Amino acid sequence: MNFKTLNFVMLSIFMSLLISCDNNKQASQEANKINTPSSSNPKIVYVNIDTLLTKYNLYIDKKSELEAESKVAEKSLAGKLEAFRRRAGQFQQEIAEIQQKANTIAPVELKKMEERYARQQQDLMREEESLLKQRDNAAIDLDKKLQETQKDLQSKIDDFLAKVADEKGYDLVLMKGSSGSVMYGRNTLDITDDTVKRLNEEYTSNKTKQEKK
Repeated sequence: MNFKTLNFVMLSIFMSLLISCDNNKQASQEANKINTPSSSNPKIVYVNIDTLLTKYNLYIDKKSELEAESKVAEKSLAGKLEAFRRRAGQFQQEIAEIQQKANTIAPVELKKMEERYARQQQDLMREEESLLKQRDNAAIDLDKKLQETQKDLQSKIDDFLAKVADEKGYDLVLMKGSSGSVMYGRNTLDITDDTVKRLNEEYTSNKTKQEKK
């Protein structure tokens, strides 16, 4: 998986995640408050998802980590594939040379050479299968890490939305941005900066605790 593909997948996953986060969490909160006095005059705010993703340090760090891992794996596999291509090319060249002078080689010697090249061909086939498996495993591993990051981010945003809704008395939190459903919102309803600030503070605090262990 190359870097452009990784960036696109990361962004798509997190945006989809936040849409789900927003819909599920806020729908639940709104349902719980439907019979309260605030339901007649709900307190609505919104978060700009584009700004959140560019400033949330958890997303930034995880994205950088996965890009670095992808780069290392891609470089390692590229080197192995190049070495394999050289050996395969050399093997084909040797076969072609033997075929050209087969009439000048003794039958016994020619048979030995054929058996040796047959073994080499099998070795090359096994090596090719191994390289393809490594490539597939690397993609699977990256996908697992993306899913783990998605769950981690979802958990933290769910917890934050529940906490801030209780603190501020929000009935509904909408999402604005390239993947949001809000076309316009007054600046006074925008809680993006406070959301990012508090999420980053929480992330930094947890990261510091982990580093001290």
